Amino acid sequence: MEKFRVVVTAEEEGQRLDRWLTSRWPDHSRAFWQRQILDGQVLVNGRREKAGYLIKAGQEITVQCQARPQAQGVPDEDATRPWPKWVVFHDDAIIVVNKPRGLVVHPAAGHWDDSLVHQLRPWLSPSDAEDMRPGIVHRLDRDTSGLLVVARQETAKMRLSRAIQDRLVTRRYVAVVRGHLDPLRGTIDAPVGRDPRQRIKMAVVQNGRPARTHYETLAIWPGASLIGCTLETGRTHQIRVHLNAMGHPVLGDALYGGRHPAFTHGQMLHAGFLSFVHPETGSRCRFVAAAPEDWQSLKTLGTATIIAPWVYGEEAQVRTDQWLSFLGVAFSA
Repeated sequence: MEKFRVVVTAEEEGQRLDRWLTSRWPDHSRAFWQRQILDGQVLVNGRREKAGYLIKAGQEITVQCQARPQAQGVPDEDATRPWPKWVVFHDDAIIVVNKPRGLVVHPAAGHWDDSLVHQLRPWLSPSDAEDMRPGIVHRLDRDTSGLLVVARQETAKMRLSRAIQDRLVTRRYVAVVRGHLDPLRGTIDAPVGRDPRQRIKMAVVQNGRPARTHYETLAIWPGASLIGCTLETGRTHQIRVHLNAMGHPVLGDALYGGRHPAFTHGQMLHAGFLSFVHPETGSRCRFVAAAPEDWQSLKTLGTATIIAPWVYGEEAQVRTDQWLSFLGVAFSA
């Protein structure tokens, strides 16, 4: 038997206990977790609760369940080497990470030995040993934080890649931008390609690849907005390029015109919600990741006015007021 202890985050507060367990360990069904709860294998602050119990931030949930056998082709995990602290979930097929700002996803110029791939190499399939991007099916820019799924097996990688191509993977972001978007909610449909004048940049160009970004204003300050973005396509720098093309660059994004004295650590862009079908079990996986601590610099913008109730849509159950409170940002409805 394996025992896990997990502390509920502010973003997870208000979820049913059985749904929370299913989102944390999606390789088991909701019915399985309901049986575990009934059998007393799940405790909340040391007490038994019902499956429909609404969990609260700060509570410690203890889970005891049978360990799953190791799959063939996956290297043994080095018992002396702990998983990186930014790994939020792993099983035989996938690893889900909350990538910190400043970490490059795969080897590149200047980062040949300190990428996310290097740190996960002990747990990736040995068949990918010569691959520069083993298990990588999508990526985040170096200074964009948030959720990323990595495949541990070739079959899982193939299925996840196909799901992204078929637009069956939901990726939702939060961003802080200059000014107020008009309309407050909409879709940016503009092709993205290499900037002909500056090769290190991307731009909206006539012969670029099709790109669509859906956005919604969540809260506003004088001169700035918190917005939610959902990717329909995944072009390089897509959100940053699209918002800059609208005249609302992401604050802290020096490359695309978003310089701001309060945000010098990088662009205020975070991949906070990720949803996909598990490549082995077929169950729906949903993950939410809190914004990095450096987002507390939002307090310098003053009191926010809330425009929309849900940060990542109602599916994720993260309320805008809770999200702002977690960062210590004052707000009004």
